[in-house]
Amino acid sequence: MTNKSVAVIGAGTMGSAVAVALKNNGFSVVATRRTVEKLDDLKTMGMEVSSDNQDAILKSDAVIFSLKPAETVIQMRKLDKELEGKLVISICASLPLSKMESLLPNSTVIRAMTNVASRVGGGFTAYCISDKVDKAGEKAALDVLRCFGEVEKIEERYMDALTPISGSGPAYIFTVIEAMVYAGLKVGLPRELALRASYQTILGSAKLVAESGDSLSALKETVITPGGVTIEALYELEDSRITTAFMKAIEAAADKARKSSYEFLNNLEDKEGN
Repeated sequence: MTNKSVAVIGAGTMGSAVAVALKNNGFSVVATRRTVEKLDDLKTMGMEVSSDNQDAILKSDAVIFSLKPAETVIQMRKLDKELEGKLVISICASLPLSKMESLLPNSTVIRAMTNVASRVGGGFTAYCISDKVDKAGEKAALDVLRCFGEVEKIEERYMDALTPISGSGPAYIFTVIEAMVYAGLKVGLPRELALRASYQTILGSAKLVAESGDSLSALKETVITPGGVTIEALYELEDSRITTAFMKAIEAAADKARKSSYEFLNNLEDKEGN
């Protein structure tokens, strides 16, 4: 991308996270939100903030939409001329490539999903493209998406199922860290020590999974000794059916994601049919 300028349309929690990641990677960022006063922290970091989506788009080479799907459709329809010839990335749920391409036939359109860890370059971002996107367009998109962390190209049909794992996943991990901290407090650890030990252990464990090439079962076995502390803890965890609880939670979230997509598309078709 020549000038490395990006407009983030809808800089709420997720939009602000990607805006920070882009700024930290040398991009010029214009972030928009209806209540521009809520973007003071981004302004302090040297970003331009605005409530004018049209102006932000005109100033930028690439545009990221981080709005609810219905609002994204409204803005794409309203600003199709301004978006012509630009790289357009949607990180909102439920909105399919086919719909975006019908709204923006003269733009390079990418559908992506990331998570809040993108703020510190630790996100996992899945993206999909259609045959209409050439290699240059995909490369430009990757220049943006790699600012958020790890990136993987997937088939669009996996987007809804992946949302409750990578999109919602940080919330589960925060819950696990919080539980570990509380446990540390219960057995007498100072709060800051319990917190550092908990998050660093999760960071290290994830790094070992990523780099060792060993199965999760094999890695777990390296920690377990007969009659030891770890097997006692695992016994309690399994007695509480923690694996089943996680599986049921993610399955329920996946069902919710699919239902939300179905309802959004049906409502959209109904409105456009009238």
